[in-house]
Amino acid sequence: MFEREVEELNSSWAYKYDIDQYAQREYWQIMKEHPYVGDCEDYALTLLYLISGKSMWKFWFYLITGKAQIRRVITKNGGGHAVLRFGKHWADNWTKKFVKWEEMEKLGHKKYYWFYLPQDVALKLAMAKWKK
Repeated sequence: MFEREVEELNSSWAYKYDIDQYAQREYWQIMKEHPYVGDCEDYALTLLYLISGKSMWKFWFYLITGKAQIRRVITKNGGGHAVLRFGKHWADNWTKKFVKWEEMEKLGHKKYYWFYLPQDVALKLAMAKWKK
């Protein structure tokens, strides 16, 4: 599922904490150019952007209709982590591909009831631009 888009993201992906990259605790971004450097939210957002054909209209359409969600999960260490749910498949910077939820559970992820509504995503993206 979306192998080409996943490969594009993974080909130059590097994890970097927001605090190290932007001197901020939270900084959500859609990475539009190589190299892709960011954290788990950035990975999920950028992957959705890529599978949307780099169309912001489709990106928001998928979020507004619920076809896609940025979801919060709890890791095996008890920390929060952002993943992308698209239809019945899930992807994050740990799996680096779309998988069924059972594969996420094998990594120790636990579903958390929290997901980011489209307006939450818009606000987080806007706040990052404003803080720049």
